[in-house]
Amino acid sequence: MLRMMRKNAKSWVVKFIFAVLIIVFSFWGVGSMTAKKMTVAATVNGKIIERQALDKTFREVWQRYEQRSRGRFNPNEEQVRQLKREALDNLINRRLLLEQAKALGLDVTPEELQDKIARLPAFQHNGRFNPELYRRALSYYRQTPSQFENGFREDLLIEKVRLVIGDGAKVVPDEVEMIYKGQVEEVAVDLLKLDPRDFTAAMVVKEEGLKKYFSANQEKFRIPEQRKIVAVVVAAAPLLEGIKVSKEEIARYYKDNLDKYKVKEKVKARHILIKVGKDASAEEIKKAKAKIAAIEKQLKEGKDFAELARKNSEGPSASSGGDLGWFPRGAMVKAFEDEAFKLKDGEVSGPVRTQFGFHLILVENHVPAHTRKLVEVTPEIEKQLRRQALPGVLKQKLAEIHKTLAGSDLKNFAAQAKKAGYKVVSSDLFKEKGGVIPGVGKDPALAAKAFHTAVGKTGEVVNPDRNSYYFMVTAKQASYLPKLAEVKDRVEKAYRYELARQKVKKLADQVAAEMEKGKKLDEVAKSLKIKLADTGFFRRGRGTIPGFGTDPGLVKQVFSLEPGETSPALHYRDLIGFVRLRERRLEDTKEKRAEAEKMIQQKLLEYKRTHLMQEFVMGLRRAAEIKVVDGVLN
Repeated sequence: MLRMMRKNAKSWVVKFIFAVLIIVFSFWGVGSMTAKKMTVAATVNGKIIERQALDKTFREVWQRYEQRSRGRFNPNEEQVRQLKREALDNLINRRLLLEQAKALGLDVTPEELQDKIARLPAFQHNGRFNPELYRRALSYYRQTPSQFENGFREDLLIEKVRLVIGDGAKVVPDEVEMIYKGQVEEVAVDLLKLDPRDFTAAMVVKEEGLKKYFSANQEKFRIPEQRKIVAVVVAAAPLLEGIKVSKEEIARYYKDNLDKYKVKEKVKARHILIKVGKDASAEEIKKAKAKIAAIEKQLKEGKDFAELARKNSEGPSASSGGDLGWFPRGAMVKAFEDEAFKLKDGEVSGPVRTQFGFHLILVENHVPAHTRKLVEVTPEIEKQLRRQALPGVLKQKLAEIHKTLAGSDLKNFAAQAKKAGYKVVSSDLFKEKGGVIPGVGKDPALAAKAFHTAVGKTGEVVNPDRNSYYFMVTAKQASYLPKLAEVKDRVEKAYRYELARQKVKKLADQVAAEMEKGKKLDEVAKSLKIKLADTGFFRRGRGTIPGFGTDPGLVKQVFSLEPGETSPALHYRDLIGFVRLRERRLEDTKEKRAEAEKMIQQKLLEYKRTHLMQEFVMGLRRAAEIKVVDGVLN
């Protein structure tokens, strides 16, 4: 609850301790254990953690994962135990850190607590603390001021522990330099690639070798279990069209979901940007002002805004005539937004200064905040209600089919279904993998259900987004090892590839031997009639050698080469390659480099502080006497 209240406060809490742990805020101020007779979940150095606190924390952890998964959160029993363990760990860590705050002599004064609460955006109106808003917010979450303030005071104490521990984290320039180079340094290499696929067509296949290969690898060519079905097809579209939705249902849905139809104030605009940094010199600012003034003059003379943007704008939207599309309040920097939302349709602003430079803004359309009317949204609500009702209608239809075909068997299922006027399809044998069913098409859900239904038994698949089915499994063919003649084409293809793979290994050994003798990579490639590939420039961070493969380990080897040096054989899956470093570059302006290094230093410092905090907490846990009550995680 408190986490929700403070989410706009940019609190450090959501970042600290473990990346996977969630610091839970306040659970205290609810009375003594003796008075409430609460169940104990665990003890930490002899002090209890109440079961009620664990249950509450568990619910908050659960809700967080639900929000992250966007409705796809369905944990199994073991995962639920892990979530409960996570909740308990949060409470244990919190208790240990509060003990440590006391041991370090840290405290939060009443004045400090009051000041921090007053600064929370959740309790402010027009930038000022609002006592009535404070009381209403706490009342909504069923918290008294005393309960909230006790919990928030503990948050501040833990923050002070973090600052004390994190103060030991230091970043040295060499670390920043190394990370910076890793991010922006680029290399270009010459690549000699040996790919079995390039040699398969030239491989000579002899019958004796083919038989021997098949005998040794017969299991690779096993034919999996296959099945046949007869299915009644239930198309969704006709049923969807037949669903009736009343005016009352539409009006009720509109009223219950009114927020969906609220449209925020927004504008459609274009802009022309002349870049100048916020720390630019007076001379640079003067030049930028002159340039934007010259463009403004052309606009007043009647020149087309979009055309001038294409020719002059230094922003990323220049190619589209400065088009920014629609945007609501809060999407742009404040100075830009304030000006854009003041302009009338077709009006152009004077020069507007932001941290990016000087802008000229053309507002093409301005839509005020409003709620779409019922008559306007009726068609989409009707469509939505039909879609919501469709699964139930499909199940009802399948129940009707089931009743009609009750008692039918392998011999008469199809005949009875056709007699009843249903559309019927019959399949040949098919495999579950891939979900392709002859006579039906690709339907993984139907294929999977068919392989979990016995021969002669019926099943159904409800799918509102495509066809649904009521089916019977009519035949089953068990998995078996085929004769060579049955799979000869597959075996020959695989055998050719194996021969090519062996050839590639021999060629790689030959290349290595020639390089050992002092030959250059291009000379060896020419003798093998293989063209060296130019990878172009690429960076380390992507972990990819263009045209060869993605493997951070191989990329690390390449970046360790000196210009002109050739690597030993690099293996990626069945590919073997040799690369020669042709060029290394580190292109960046001093300004960009300084900005990047500053960001790296900040992130690295935060990482080290977090790491120190993790180690500190783990040390506290090792030294503490922690007892978890049996069964509390069940």
